[in-house]
Amino acid sequence: MPQGTSDRRHASGSPLRGALLALLVNEGEPLSGYRLATLVERRLGPAWRVTRQSVYGALERLVEDGLVSSAAKVTFHGVAEGQRVYSATDRASAALEAWMESPATREPMRVELQARIALSRAHDAPHLLRALDAYERDCFEMLRRSSEAEVPMGSWVGLAMNLTRVAVDESLQADLRWIALARRWIEEFLAERSAQQGR
Repeated sequence: MPQGTSDRRHASGSPLRGALLALLVNEGEPLSGYRLATLVERRLGPAWRVTRQSVYGALERLVEDGLVSSAAKVTFHGVAEGQRVYSATDRASAALEAWMESPATREPMRVELQARIALSRAHDAPHLLRALDAYERDCFEMLRRSSEAEVPMGSWVGLAMNLTRVAVDESLQADLRWIALARRWIEEFLAERSAQQGR
């Protein structure tokens, strides 16, 4: 298999893996998992809900793929500490370039909720309405946190972070419209069914 094909396969499939690879290539120095998680969370914004666990899992896969190396952090005195640091390998830049060029995939934010609705029965309606209410609250909270994450536009990083924030905001607004529609249709169906049973 040609090198570029392998790198494209390894860099694709996960925005988090791509983000970590980009940070390691762009920073050009070893970074701890904690520092990487902090940087990813800051750059992607709060709606992505990046967890330390997901960052360490993605880093493990990047190490397995040979795109990132891992080593114990060495102190000023030359002693290895327990903390691990991660560095981009020589294959990382090609994989990052391939990831940047690859077509983006789009997944709905709430695949599971949509699956529940698609496979539900009429008597599941109360559960679905509660799930829609919870998701609506969640969307409003993410919008609130996203608006707090706005940064000045004076640099490329600021521009990129704000574009990411706006993309999330637009997606959340679309989800809120879908929630309102889903709630209305379910409630109308239940009202009509109740009226028919009352006859």
